[in-house]
Amino acid sequence: MQGFEKLHKGPLLIASNHSGSFFDAVVIGSILRHPIHTLTRGDVFKKKTAAFWLRQIKLIPVFRGSEGRQHVKNHDVTVQESHDAMKGGGAVVVFSEGICVNEWRLRPLGKGTARMAYQTWYGNDPLKNMAVVPTGVNYEHFRGPGKRVSLRFGEAILIDDIKTDPEEYEKWLREFNEILERKMSAEVWSIPAEISKEERTQRLNALFSDCAVPLKRNAFQKAIGWLGRTIHRPIYNLFEEKTAKLTARTVFYDSVLFGMLMYLYPVIVVLLSVIIGAIAGWQAGLALFFALPILAWFGSRY
Repeated sequence: MQGFEKLHKGPLLIASNHSGSFFDAVVIGSILRHPIHTLTRGDVFKKKTAAFWLRQIKLIPVFRGSEGRQHVKNHDVTVQESHDAMKGGGAVVVFSEGICVNEWRLRPLGKGTARMAYQTWYGNDPLKNMAVVPTGVNYEHFRGPGKRVSLRFGEAILIDDIKTDPEEYEKWLREFNEILERKMSAEVWSIPAEISKEERTQRLNALFSDCAVPLKRNAFQKAIGWLGRTIHRPIYNLFEEKTAKLTARTVFYDSVLFGMLMYLYPVIVVLLSVIIGAIAGWQAGLALFFALPILAWFGSRY
């Protein structure tokens, strides 16, 4: 991680690239000390049950004009919810490219981030101290575990950095986007898609060279790690196969796999512990209840 010291204490609008789907918000949220809300595509909120749970993890729906005129009024709701989150001292994450693609480059920016910054700075109940933070989330790869991630925060954009008269709305938006794109480009790694896999690996290793080196493992840690991976391999394979079918030809594989494991693995641990407890006694069930998560941790770390 680089640039954490650049984050202001007041309200933040985190303007990030979007190459890792749901993982982008997870990576950013794991670092920020601010209460965090994330803007996400509005179509996933269409079902009431899904909308309820998405709201629980602080997601705010955003609809594009291309999705139909019936959603235009929802834009004001999105802006108001984002404003309320920042007014309380929180951070709102917006993916400024407007689309998620598994690639190593910054795509052309839409106007959504600029419009939100304008509304926050110059709308009703303006937040003049809001800072827009250009952010780059860079992955070693986009499928499966064991990846390195570089999170980079750039110099914040403040209200006085935009020299255009705010009365000239479209011109103001263009200047904001020019500044944001320039600053985001400094934080998002660019690797051509047409190069070979070997050359891409070399470039990524060079870019990750300043990352922390993993701790050395002793023989005991290696053995426990191997045992943890071996025990959990059938469970993990089951989730991998299900996720691959659910996310065929999409960018959501890692995100869905992570979500399924996060919510369903604890249920599996409880069920297995109850079954073993009923068969071999409560002591065995309790031991399994604690042993499985510990072994999973060792398996992922060592």
